[in-house]
Amino acid sequence: MRISVLASSSRGNASVICNGDTFVMVDAGISARRICKGLDECGLGMEQVSGIFITHEHTDHIGGLGTLDRKHELTLYCSRYLRSELRVVAPRATLNYVEPGGRVQVGEVTVTPLGVSHDAVDPLGYVFEGDGVKLGYVTDTGRCTRTMLAALEGVHALYLESNYDEEMLHDSGRPYSLIERIEGVAGHLSNKQAGEVVRALAHSGLRHVILAHISPECNTPSCAEHSMQSVLEEVAPMVQLHVAGQFDRLPWIEI
Repeated sequence: MRISVLASSSRGNASVICNGDTFVMVDAGISARRICKGLDECGLGMEQVSGIFITHEHTDHIGGLGTLDRKHELTLYCSRYLRSELRVVAPRATLNYVEPGGRVQVGEVTVTPLGVSHDAVDPLGYVFEGDGVKLGYVTDTGRCTRTMLAALEGVHALYLESNYDEEMLHDSGRPYSLIERIEGVAGHLSNKQAGEVVRALAHSGLRHVILAHISPECNTPSCAEHSMQSVLEEVAPMVQLHVAGQFDRLPWIEI
């Protein structure tokens, strides 16, 4: 199994995951042009993508979907209550709904959705499996519950948001109501909270952690990396740490 992050930040998110001859995407929150460019750098075209798994409907996760829908035949997977929202954005696409805990098989990839805590319509994270390997994919959640941790138990790689640094958020000049939203149970994970998630999930088989959805205003890649590295040195020193960015594609990571 492999993953390449085409882009990730508060301004746009999209990833591609491969197992064998099957390729799927998660989200389409950057322009269709950038998505196709990123896939081309991966040696792929949109016609090779068997499905796009949508986490939720915020623009930084579906911003490129409308244009993709006009130019390509798409198969989308989303939560039950998100279907009506996506039907407006991508009227031509084939829509399939998935439920937390219910598995779906797409070629050589098995996908299990999990519920997350975010102020969106029925948002999801995912666990992707193939050939005995598990990849957890969690973005945009204000907390990581016991149920979520149980769903992510035993993953060999973890894509996890590390959205903000607490001090930078409070010094950002943003309205207090927005700060409260970001820090709330339906907001985002801080660097510290992301570290707590990894601490809870660390095991001998964990090989990769990918930090994602980093805020350009309330965090920096180096700050997020330093925070997580201090946790990994303590609980899982053999794990390879990667930091996904908004403008440079994160090359294929072999899991």
